[in-house]
Amino acid sequence: MLDVAVIGGGPAGTSCAMRLQQFGLDVALFEKGEGQRQHVGESLPSSIRVVLESLELTLPDEVVETRPPEHLVYWGRMAGDGIRARPHQETSLLVWRGPFDAFLRATASERGVPIIQVPVVRVQPFEEGHALECGGGETRKCRFVVDASGRSGIVAKAYRQRVEGLRTLAMTGHFDTGEASPNTLVETFADGWVWSAPLQSGLRDVTVMVEGDAVRDGDAEAAYQAAIDRAPHIRSIVESAKRVDPVRGIDATPYGARPFCARDFLLVGDAASFLDPLSAHGVHKAMDGALVAAAVVRTILDNPSMAEDAARFYDSREQDIFDITRSRLARLYRQEVRFADRPFWMKRAVSDEPPSEPTAPRAPMTPTTPLRAGDGVEVIKTAVLENDTIVQREVLVAPGLAGAKRPVRYLGTILLPDLFRVATAAGTAALAARAAEGAYEPTYAAIDWLYRHGYLDVVDPH
Repeated sequence: MLDVAVIGGGPAGTSCAMRLQQFGLDVALFEKGEGQRQHVGESLPSSIRVVLESLELTLPDEVVETRPPEHLVYWGRMAGDGIRARPHQETSLLVWRGPFDAFLRATASERGVPIIQVPVVRVQPFEEGHALECGGGETRKCRFVVDASGRSGIVAKAYRQRVEGLRTLAMTGHFDTGEASPNTLVETFADGWVWSAPLQSGLRDVTVMVEGDAVRDGDAEAAYQAAIDRAPHIRSIVESAKRVDPVRGIDATPYGARPFCARDFLLVGDAASFLDPLSAHGVHKAMDGALVAAAVVRTILDNPSMAEDAARFYDSREQDIFDITRSRLARLYRQEVRFADRPFWMKRAVSDEPPSEPTAPRAPMTPTTPLRAGDGVEVIKTAVLENDTIVQREVLVAPGLAGAKRPVRYLGTILLPDLFRVATAAGTAALAARAAEGAYEPTYAAIDWLYRHGYLDVVDPH
């Protein structure tokens, strides 16, 4: 019987399987087969490099391309005036998912992860774990299941929670534009928006996001062309270019799950949740989440006494990421004021995030500022990720502090619970920075961070 069966050979599944194999667990990757995949182009943020380093991966030239330095944004205040944004996108990456995913699976196989190319039809629990019913009548057993099967959600579909009212359709086509210096582009129109980027293959990916019912009478080609016609900047790039493939429609409706993890299963990547493509972090979320997922699975199997804590840690982390990202996306949709009265934009601008209350600016902290604990701030023990396992450690929490949903433990290499105790006992920042372990300057800067974020406050002179 396997320790872990990972279902799904995309970025989340292969990354998780490789990490579990590194941990010495008996793992197998169940992959439904290359012929059933839809290949699309995707953007990877520059932060993906940290994940790649953790997995000891170097992407070959044939699967990745550095994002062009010119990134045109026509959205909100940047709409229609050709503002060129040159932020961190210059070091971001563009990948063609077919070769990218194939490279990850090949690497996993080379590292000793068995890849079983049969579709998993059903997962049935039994006393010692799970039985995977596969195509062809084959059954495999395991102690733990990681569902990385994407939107199909072999296990996840029983726990899926769709975001009501946000049915979204992503329609993708690829054009041979022959551009000498292609750029990436984001552009809005009255009933949706466009993302476009050049791929390593030499083609330009053009993906439009529209309402889920935008395709009438099954005519995706007409709906796709109508969207491009309403976006003048991308239209000017592709109107004389040849499209090399039929339009592909992908359901891009957001969803989450409850729970994301239990004692014997875990959901990761798009199986766990799917957020608006506007976040541009789909692959990064999948691979980064896979590393955390592997640590959680390892803890559950190797240290049963921590199983419930590990499951709660993962569940809370995934839900926080989902909630925070949804709120951030709603703020971005509200920036497109030209179409604020259009249904597509109105629905996506709504957020569960409570309106922020204006707060008086805090006076800058000085070395002699008398300090105390912020209201409601305390040191507690909770589950954290440390050295690729889940353990109980001290953290700072602030239940009543706006924006402080998650516990904090480190600022760089400085342990914040210990520094918090020193600062509240010492009385002033200067005394605390001298009393704490470590160099004065970074310690003082960390105390200032605690003050500016409300974990420390000024002693009331009255």
